[in-house]
Amino acid sequence: MSFKKGVSLFTFLSIFTVVQSQHITPYTFNNGGGFTSTMEWSIGESVSIANFAAANYNLNTGLLQPQSNVITSVNELGSVVFGDQITVGPNPAISYLQIKTRFAQSGSLKIQLLNAQLGMVNTIDAGFITGIYDKTILLNQQPIGVYYLKVYYKPIAGPLKTGVYKIIKIQP
Repeated sequence: MSFKKGVSLFTFLSIFTVVQSQHITPYTFNNGGGFTSTMEWSIGESVSIANFAAANYNLNTGLLQPQSNVITSVNELGSVVFGDQITVGPNPAISYLQIKTRFAQSGSLKIQLLNAQLGMVNTIDAGFITGIYDKTILLNQQPIGVYYLKVYYKPIAGPLKTGVYKIIKIQP
């Protein structure tokens, strides 16, 4: 392309083109999903969730962090430890976090909410539970940021299970 044609094209685009942009607030609509030991996915934001791996490097797009020990040194990823026995959401959260458990065996349950510096924000000692347990943790007074939900479950028969969930609190 000659210089004259380039200037003409630039002038045309400058005069007759309206530049627009959009403002996207931190909002995610996620109505389902699943996980394996190496990947997580969600229905509703699947276009933005991907896991790229190269020699000793992992890159995860979106909010789901399937290999959080690479990023946070958390080795007890909750979804791997507990499977579908514990549901935590919404994530990202605005004002509350809902925790639902469904253990086949009775046992003792304790939940801790930690901030990004691993400072204790809230502790829930549910005690001995049987079957389904449902708890809401209010986050209204907490600043936006990253939190970790640490779950301790000791069944009547069997070892103590510990799982960590990464929670992101966003602004409404």
